[in-house]
Amino acid sequence: MEKVNYVFFVDFDGTVTNMDACHAMVTNLAGEGWEEINKKWENKELSTVECARQTFKLFKRKDIEALNKIIDPITIDPTFKDLVSYCEKNQFPLYILSDGYDFYIKYLLAREGLNIPYYANRMIFNPDLDIETPYHSSCGICGVCKSQLMEHLQNTGTKSIYIGDGYSDFCPSKKADFVFAKSTLYKHCLAAGKEVHEFRSFGDILKILQSLRIGRS
Repeated sequence: MEKVNYVFFVDFDGTVTNMDACHAMVTNLAGEGWEEINKKWENKELSTVECARQTFKLFKRKDIEALNKIIDPITIDPTFKDLVSYCEKNQFPLYILSDGYDFYIKYLLAREGLNIPYYANRMIFNPDLDIETPYHSSCGICGVCKSQLMEHLQNTGTKSIYIGDGYSDFCPSKKADFVFAKSTLYKHCLAAGKEVHEFRSFGDILKILQSLRIGRS
């Protein structure tokens, strides 16, 4: 039997991490009005860029020290490293695709000793907060088009596995051969009739992969 190769695409905030870093920054630093802005983003009435720039205007502090103080307590799922080891053992590429920000993804991965390729928006601190979107979507909604990145990063003949939890995962989950989801994404996949495997930790995902006979455990 010919070996099937897989590629893993993983969301970051609330998936790899125990909490959404963007949400933590907003709830701690933004004044009144951020919830209305966020709801418009969820309903695709605002793009990621528009949402970010409007929300930044509400921040009470905009210095890197204030942001780092919020980011530092955030932890990753302790079983995420097991998935990383699994992918390395099976020579399955693993990419992090995030509509969040590069500065905290870089920091949190380095703190855990993980060297994983990631694609995210760039937060600019010069001199005010701003956002750059080098991987923006052609539709103009997401700052990082996960669907386009999946097409670019997936080799011909491989099968894709997507792991996520939120609104920015809706589109890429449609493209994936296998979807592991929790929270908002899981409910969305069920409503859309997309086959999905629910998980709470990456340990759950590894058990399901074993049951599906994907790779070597």
